[in-house]
Amino acid sequence: MVYLVLLEQLTRRKLLSFLICLIFFQIIYFLVGGLIATKPTYATNHEFSLCQARLNRPWIYHQPEGNCIQDHLEFGTGKSWKDFVYVMQLPRITRWFQTLTSIVIPKVDYDSRINLSSNAILTYHVRLAYKTDEMYDDPNSEWQLLVESRESRRIQCEPVYYHKIGNKNVPDAYSCESFAFLELSTLKYPYYLINLQIVDKNGLSQNIGKLKTFEFVGIYQTETFTKMWYILKSITFPIVLVALLWFYRQMKRAEKPYSNLDKLLFLLGLATCILNAPVEWFTLIVPFDGFQIYSEIRQGFFLTVLLTFWLFFAAEHVVDKSKDGTFWSYGKYIGLLWFASSVLLIFALCQRGFQLWNPFHSIWSTSAGRNASFTFLILAGLSGFIYMICLIVLVAHVFWNIRSKQGELAAMRRIRRLMYQGAFYRFQFLLLSTILCAVLTIVWYCLSQIYETEWVWDADQRPKIHYTGAFITGIYGMLNLYVFAVLILFSPVITNVDDMDELTLTDDDGNTIHLTNNQTSAYQMITKAAIS
Repeated sequence: MVYLVLLEQLTRRKLLSFLICLIFFQIIYFLVGGLIATKPTYATNHEFSLCQARLNRPWIYHQPEGNCIQDHLEFGTGKSWKDFVYVMQLPRITRWFQTLTSIVIPKVDYDSRINLSSNAILTYHVRLAYKTDEMYDDPNSEWQLLVESRESRRIQCEPVYYHKIGNKNVPDAYSCESFAFLELSTLKYPYYLINLQIVDKNGLSQNIGKLKTFEFVGIYQTETFTKMWYILKSITFPIVLVALLWFYRQMKRAEKPYSNLDKLLFLLGLATCILNAPVEWFTLIVPFDGFQIYSEIRQGFFLTVLLTFWLFFAAEHVVDKSKDGTFWSYGKYIGLLWFASSVLLIFALCQRGFQLWNPFHSIWSTSAGRNASFTFLILAGLSGFIYMICLIVLVAHVFWNIRSKQGELAAMRRIRRLMYQGAFYRFQFLLLSTILCAVLTIVWYCLSQIYETEWVWDADQRPKIHYTGAFITGIYGMLNLYVFAVLILFSPVITNVDDMDELTLTDDDGNTIHLTNNQTSAYQMITKAAIS
C-alpha cells in the first residue's frame, strides 16, 4: 500500500468541479454580507448637557422626569468646575449591539479671560449608571452605579477663524482632537447614564479653556449584522467540523502515523472550529464581560496556526531530510511568528484586561502606556516583516527545486516520477490558493475603503452593496473554505499496488526508500536542503 493524499488521486475534471463548488460558496459568502446584512457598525453622535450640580441628588439625568437644570458656563460669579455636571443619557440599546466603543470631542469656545494651553491636561471624575426596563418604567427607581473612575486626557486644540474681516489674531472657536472615552465589551442593560465632573483641585485641569461641552461619538455593531453573523457562524461551524472529522477518520483508517505536517493540519482544523463555534448566542442570555478578550484570543490563535502551517508546508519541501525534521527544525522561522503573536496578545490583554474593571481606561491615555503600545506594535510589525521575508525565501527555494527537478523527471523510474510530480502538484495548488486568498483580501479591503467613504459618494445615498460587510463575510468564508479544502484534499488515501518491487526506490545518495513504510513518500523524496 502507498499512502497518498486525495488531491493526488483526483482527476482534473473532479478537481475542477470541486473548485467550482468552492467558488460558488465563496460568492454566497460575499453576497450575504453585501446584500442581506447592513453595515457592520454605525456611529451615533450625542452632546453632553451642562447641568447644575445638586448635592442632594446623586445623579443628574434627563429622562424619565429629569432633574437636569441646564446652565451656562460662566465664571467670575463665585462658581467653579465643581458646580457643573456634564450629563449624557444614551438611548435604549439591546444586547444585539454587542459592544460599545466611544470617543469624546471637546467643544471649546474662545474667551479672552480663560487661557487654553497647547498641552492642557483635563482631569475629570466620571460615573456610569444603568437601569433595566422595569426600573426605567418605575418613576421611583434610582439609577444604579455601574463604575466610576478618575481619568486624565490631553486636550489638543487648534484655533479656527471664520470671519474674513476683523482681528485675525482672535479665533472664533477651537477645533479639538478626540480622545478615547468609554468601551463596554458587553451591553448588559438597556439604559445607561453618564455624569462627568471636571476636577480642578490641587492644580488639576488648569488652562483648559472655556470647555462648553463634549460631543460623544458611540460606535455600535448593528443588530441586523449581528443576527446575520451568528447565523453564518452556526452554519459554517458544522461544515468545517465534518471536514476535520473526515481527516481524522482517514488518518485512522490508513493507520498512518501523524507527521509534523499532519499534526499542524489537524491543529489548523481544530483552531478553525474553535473560531467558528457560535458561543456568541450565549451572550444574549448571560452577558460575559471577558468575551471580547476570548474572541481576540481565538482569532489570534487561528491566524497564528494558519501562518505556521503555510511556513511549515513550504519548509517541508526544502528541509534536509538527512536531519531530524522535527517541529523545532524550523524554530528560527516559527519563533518569529509566535513571538509577534505573543506581543500582540500582551498588548490586547493590557488594553482589554484593564477595561474589565474600568471601561473608561485607555492604554493610550498616558505617556507610559503609549510608549509601551508603540513598542509592542513595532516589535510585532518587525517580526511579521521578517516572517514574510523568510516565507518568500522558502517559496523561492521550492520553486528553484521544482525547476531543477522537472528536467530530471523523464529519466526517473515510473513510481519515483509520479511521486515527484505529486509533491510538485500539491505544493503549487496550495501556493496558488494562498496567493488567491491574499489577493482577494487586498481587493476587498480596497473596495471597502473606496465605496464606503463619505468623501467619495453622497452620504445620504444608500449603497446597493455594503462592501464592509461583504469584506468581513467574504474573508471569513474564504478562510473557512480554504481550511475545508485543505482538510479534504490532503487527507490520506490508500492505494493498492500489485508490483511491490516497483515501490522500492533509492534516493540521490543510494539509500533505499520503501513507500510502504507508512510514510507520505512525496515529502521524503524532495531534494537536499536549501536552509541550514
